[in-house]
Amino acid sequence: MEIIKFNKSELSTALQPILSVVERRNALPILLNVLVTFRKNIVSFTTSDIEIQITTTLLKEDDELKDFDLTVSARKLFEITKSLSDHKIIVLSLIKDKLVIQQDQSKFSLQTLAAQDFPLLNISGEKNLKFTVKSNEMKALLDSVSFSMAIQDVRYYLNGLFLQVNGSELIAVTTDGHRLCFNKLIISSLKESSESLSCIVPRKAVIELQKLLGAEKDIEIEICIHSNYIEISLPGKKLISKLIEGNYPDYQKVIPDDSKHKVMFNRNDLLEKLTRVSILTSDKYRGIRITLNGEKAVLQSTNSDQEEATEKIITEEGKGDLDIGFNVTYLIEVLNNIDSQKVGFSFNDSQSSAVISNLEDKEFKYIVMPMRL
Repeated sequence: MEIIKFNKSELSTALQPILSVVERRNALPILLNVLVTFRKNIVSFTTSDIEIQITTTLLKEDDELKDFDLTVSARKLFEITKSLSDHKIIVLSLIKDKLVIQQDQSKFSLQTLAAQDFPLLNISGEKNLKFTVKSNEMKALLDSVSFSMAIQDVRYYLNGLFLQVNGSELIAVTTDGHRLCFNKLIISSLKESSESLSCIVPRKAVIELQKLLGAEKDIEIEICIHSNYIEISLPGKKLISKLIEGNYPDYQKVIPDDSKHKVMFNRNDLLEKLTRVSILTSDKYRGIRITLNGEKAVLQSTNSDQEEATEKIITEEGKGDLDIGFNVTYLIEVLNNIDSQKVGFSFNDSQSSAVISNLEDKEFKYIVMPMRL
């Protein structure tokens, strides 16, 4: 019988980040489990869905702890841990093929499955690139573009985030075919002479990484890009994900070089008025019309019931006249993901894509296609 003791907070903290990888329904029952690995002074917890794998580790000063592995239901172990008292020790014991969890008068016995059957991701091949970046900078980069990733698009390569290292620049791009989001940051650990390298990180891996980074303060994280995998290491945590194979669209061809019409809006004012106008758009037809006239703009929506909503808004630095339509959802989403007071809009004509910029993040660009109204 092997015994190890935890306090509730450390065990909960180790289990919480790995739970969302576990699918509630899975053809392989063992993928509903967490692989718990006990080594001298180290306990690790790993979950996987075959595409993504997350591991958390705890340091345990226990010289009598022997090496052993097991797998047990991830959700049951977490829910039991969460239900127990905060201020008392939790004891885990391996008795035959059962994991026994005890705290005072409470006792739970969980079925285990063989650890050797747990399908760990096998990273093969050389590391193409390895670098470090601040966790808050990486999270800000991902947060600024992730909302425009495609969801279950038949063009599978759009269901993720295009990550490109170009010299000392780390570029992130997402698109669903109707809009495109671009941002970049300078990585001090990369040399300007570094070769260009790119990969497509799956949507689920991006979301999981955002969660991991959100729980951290300003720390250094390590990113390793392999030929078929990406590996992100944080203190006590590691995410490994398969990469999406395929050729990502050439985003540079989508970003206009120049524009004839430029206008600036107060972000909060524009967001409020777009949200109100969107009420009278239909679920299928989310189109709104924006009419620019110098330093004035009119937002308008109609629907099949011949209902109409109109909002007037004052612009800054508005020049020229233009009548153009957009999917209002695409505008609301980008405004919700920009935290500056002012946003810039650049247009060429009613048939060309618009560029929305964050005036406090000059590298950020959001390109959205117009709609025919």
